[in-house]
Amino acid sequence: MKKLILILVPILLLAGGGGGAWWFLFRPAPEAETVEATNLPVFYAMPAFTVSIVRDRRSYGMITVELALELRDDATRMIADERSIRLADRIYVALYDLLGRRIMAERNFDLDLIKGRLMAAAASVLGEGSVTGLMYQSVENRFIDAPAS
Repeated sequence: MKKLILILVPILLLAGGGGGAWWFLFRPAPEAETVEATNLPVFYAMPAFTVSIVRDRRSYGMITVELALELRDDATRMIADERSIRLADRIYVALYDLLGRRIMAERNFDLDLIKGRLMAAAASVLGEGSVTGLMYQSVENRFIDAPAS
C-alpha cells in the first residue's frame, strides 16, 4: 500500500502540473470577439465668453458662458484645434448678436435658442454635421438694476 501511494502521488503531481502548464501556457488562445468600434462623442471645451448686453446705447448687463462642443469624432477635434481662433470668434459674435436683442430679454434668455445659434456658428467653421451637441458648463448673468426715476 505504501509503495502504491509513493507511486501515485508523484504521478498525480506531474499530471496536475502538466495540465496546469498546458492550460496557462500552451492552450490555443480563444478567438477575440470583434467589438464594433462605437463612435463615442468627443467634447471640445471652449474658453469662457463674457458678453456685454447693450441695448439702446446703454449697457444692460453681462453674461458669462462656459460651454463644450460635442463633436462627431476625434478627427473633428483636431480640426477644431486648428481653427480654434475662428471658432471662438464665430461663437462670440453669435452670442453678442443674439443676447443684445430685446426678444431675448422677453424670453428670459432662452438657452435652447442660444444653443441652436451657437451650434450653427460652430458648424459654419467646422463643417456641417461635425457638431452634434453643445453642453453648457456654466451660465452666469449679471444685470444692472434700472436707475430709480
